[in-house]
Amino acid sequence: MKAFCLSLVLLGLVTVGVAQSDESIRKIISDMLESIAERQTMEVNYEELIDDLVHLSIHPINLNSATKEELETLFFLTDYQIENILYYIYSNGAMQTIYELQAVEGLDEFVIQYLIQFVYVGDVPITDVRLHFAGNVFGRYQTVFQNAKGFVEVNDSTSAIYKGSKDRVLLKGQFNINDKVETGFTLEKDPGEEYFSHSISVTDFSSGFIQFNKPVKWVHKIIIGDFKASFGQGVGMWTDMAFSKSSETSQLRRRPKGIYKYTSTNEVSFLRGVAADLHYEKFSFSPFVSYKARDATIEIDSMTNAVHILSLKEDGYHRTDGELEAQNSVKELVLGGRFGYRHHLFHVESGYVNWNLNYPIKRSDHLKDLYRLADEDQTTVWFSYSLFLSRLTLFGELAYQQWKHSAFYQGLTYQAGSDVVLSLAYRNYATQYSAILANPFSESSIINGESGYFGSIRFRPHRKVLITAYGDIFEYDWLRYNVYAPSDGFEFFIQADYSLNKNCNFYLRYKSTQKSINSNQVEGQVYSISSYQKDNIRVYYNFKLSDKWRLQTQAEHSIYRRDKDFTTNGWLFYQDFKFLPYTKLSLGVRYVYFDIEDYNSRIYMYEPDVLYAFTIPAFMDQGSRIIVNAKWSLTRDLKVWFRLAHSYYKGKESISSGWNEISGYEKTEGKIQIQYRF
Repeated sequence: MKAFCLSLVLLGLVTVGVAQSDESIRKIISDMLESIAERQTMEVNYEELIDDLVHLSIHPINLNSATKEELETLFFLTDYQIENILYYIYSNGAMQTIYELQAVEGLDEFVIQYLIQFVYVGDVPITDVRLHFAGNVFGRYQTVFQNAKGFVEVNDSTSAIYKGSKDRVLLKGQFNINDKVETGFTLEKDPGEEYFSHSISVTDFSSGFIQFNKPVKWVHKIIIGDFKASFGQGVGMWTDMAFSKSSETSQLRRRPKGIYKYTSTNEVSFLRGVAADLHYEKFSFSPFVSYKARDATIEIDSMTNAVHILSLKEDGYHRTDGELEAQNSVKELVLGGRFGYRHHLFHVESGYVNWNLNYPIKRSDHLKDLYRLADEDQTTVWFSYSLFLSRLTLFGELAYQQWKHSAFYQGLTYQAGSDVVLSLAYRNYATQYSAILANPFSESSIINGESGYFGSIRFRPHRKVLITAYGDIFEYDWLRYNVYAPSDGFEFFIQADYSLNKNCNFYLRYKSTQKSINSNQVEGQVYSISSYQKDNIRVYYNFKLSDKWRLQTQAEHSIYRRDKDFTTNGWLFYQDFKFLPYTKLSLGVRYVYFDIEDYNSRIYMYEPDVLYAFTIPAFMDQGSRIIVNAKWSLTRDLKVWFRLAHSYYKGKESISSGWNEISGYEKTEGKIQIQYRF
């Protein structure tokens, strides 16, 4: 089963001697990503979701000079808590110690534990004319020891379907000069792709940027190369990925980064060109232009030689002749700008973006695709706002595509006290709204025709107990993939965390999802629609035996029901052993046992991985999995990680399908990573 990988520099996932707060943050992020993974239909790179935390783990924020924008990058802080931190420093002067956070209204001990991982208290910096050069370079190599079908020669005269080797290679570097100039590069080769060949000079995917920070008055930054652009609440334009449903109420209001350097390996969701961020007092303007090639399947009319786009590819793979033929086959032009005004009580912004392809898109004949993307030229405009009224925050966005198809999102969060936070949101995206650069809060990755109500609560009935819950009611007014009729659904989530002491905590979780799906019964050409319900129950336990040993245990049960007479079940259990023999070496072992009847009752689970990697595979069938991680700090700046994972599937003759099929019942993956910081 394919794994979902995401770059994460928060913490060494195999390190044993981490603080309790590290474990909590890791758990929050993994829970969010598991929820996102369940909604994906193909392998997705989640690296972009935590770019800010990646950066902050290396460059923590000085609270005494922090801005609101900097503190907003910490997803676990509510708007009310951010305002209180800034007000405390404004009223009392610079903090002398990190422990002064206990005096800030609205911060409990758990939030403070999270916060101190990414901030520090120091003197307000003064201008330093000396040259400072810093960098971070790392490389990763990973492979699967067994050969998939695509890597095996068909016969003596026919070579393998995949053109390249089965290894995955990643090389990244970022460099900083006096915080005035930043530059970076990313080189990646996926399994099956070629590199250093006659057709590919280096790797299949190459990315880079250079960023100038405050080069002249009024110019906040200029980016040349690859960048992202995310504004408002994502209804009009948001090229980042984004957390969606979560019991973390602070995630409900998006905190846009505007234009931002691109450092991920996702080969689609970025812009390539020039962007600037201009500031004049409280006003800002961000113009941008992008022109790049992208993958698509095209059709050429034999009579007229007219070219039409059949589909835009988003997986980034270039392993076979067909995939190579689709590589860089169309040109994409994006240009636009965003104008904003920031006051300490409110933020407003409006924007315009035009997206254009050099060939027209051929509309699908299927009725469900009637309102899907079928224009090679899209214009989207939007207006968004955020209003901060002490404990109450209101926010929303209205966008129009082609000046007539609307999308609307409105939400609020209310912090009744340090122990109670409420949030509510409403969304309504028109059936014809299919803005390709939008990524708002939604149940589905295809947003057109979706509407719904979302509510969540987070409270502490006792200082050792945390209750988080959310509910989402949604409906679609048109046909969708595998649901050939208008439909609706509901999702409910509740979790109770209990901290016995600083060395021991556990939680109990229940999640239920109800949706519609095409029935297996077909009458002529008409599908009947059925409803299904999937329930997941999870128990998690974490115990720190000593400074050298930590144990983690998790058990989960999934139940899938459809049409009253169809039920499947799944069970998953894992045990972690983490050991720190001495400060420069850490070891971790996980044993997983799973017994899951089919794809419907699959279970997603976070796995420990090397630094910068985060894995969330979907488990099904019956078997076991063993994961061994190791980290070795050769010097303060030079570190090495190793990972070995072996899966055993009971009674299976093959693993996976298509050209990724592996003959047999075992799969072994290896990974090594080296990092050097200076």
